[in-house]
Amino acid sequence: MNEMKLLDELGAALDPAGPPPQDLRRRVLTAAVRPQPFWRRLLGGRARTRVAIVGGLAAVLTAGVLAAQVIPIGGGEPAAQAQAADILAGAAAQARLQPEVPVRGDQFVRVESVATVLGMNEATKQSSTSTITRQVWLSVDGTHDGLIRQRPRSGGGDWTDTALPGCRDGVMTQTKGGVTGTQACTPTPAYVAGLPTDPDAMLAYLYRGVDEHPNKNPRDQQAFSAAVDLVDEAYLAPASLAAVFGAVARIPGVSVVGEVTDEAGREGVAVALREVQGTRTELIFDRGSHAYLGTRTVALHDGEGLTAGQVLYSSAVRTVRIVDRVGA
Repeated sequence: MNEMKLLDELGAALDPAGPPPQDLRRRVLTAAVRPQPFWRRLLGGRARTRVAIVGGLAAVLTAGVLAAQVIPIGGGEPAAQAQAADILAGAAAQARLQPEVPVRGDQFVRVESVATVLGMNEATKQSSTSTITRQVWLSVDGTHDGLIRQRPRSGGGDWTDTALPGCRDGVMTQTKGGVTGTQACTPTPAYVAGLPTDPDAMLAYLYRGVDEHPNKNPRDQQAFSAAVDLVDEAYLAPASLAAVFGAVARIPGVSVVGEVTDEAGREGVAVALREVQGTRTELIFDRGSHAYLGTRTVALHDGEGLTAGQVLYSSAVRTVRIVDRVGA
């Protein structure tokens, strides 16, 4: 399947009849061209904005198929939440050391990352793992045209560019399948100023969002997922980023997984929350400094075509910068 066909099907899958959902633009624009993780069906209504659901696709964007990672899953419970709090306190301290970067509305959040997604061929029921190197330029105020640039991590290959149309005067212009059209929209800023800088206030902010947009998952699981969304492929002011990690430490059920290796090969330690779907989502931090490295989701049990310990989604953030133009 070529990338243009994938984009066409992506648009069809995410363009429901009637008025578009409020987060449609974010789901399309920040997650376009990612392969379909079939495990997303297992997560039900879990709120994740960084990985689009592409119904029925088994898109393979790499030159070759990689074996899915499997990590050990012990029989006992992870370490106590108090230990997770220690790691998250270190992550918060590390975040506060970062310099405050002035951000203008006409700038872009530039993120470079490596992502691996487990996909399923719906026809053959065979799974495959696709790994991509990914660069994104996300409009700070949501009104300027951004870009996704990505290619297979292994085997070389050319970069594939996908335009991210901005939302200007309530209208977004986009081209799909060679046809250019417009639709009503609300700008989705890549950077939100004024987020809470106190952990308790950030915790209230996370749960307030859960209560305003509830789904069938437990509130604590939704709050943890919302925190992951805030830090994954994003820029937050240092004080707000520190507050996110402080808030996560206060979510019941968050515990230590232990030593892990992130998608970029860096040694780290993870804190996680077990999900009712039989999966576990992890926040990964540098083993020494506790600086944030990335996130991943792991299967905890055999079944539904999965093996306990199988990595379903993994993303390692390499760089986050504020830049003046796309391509910089």
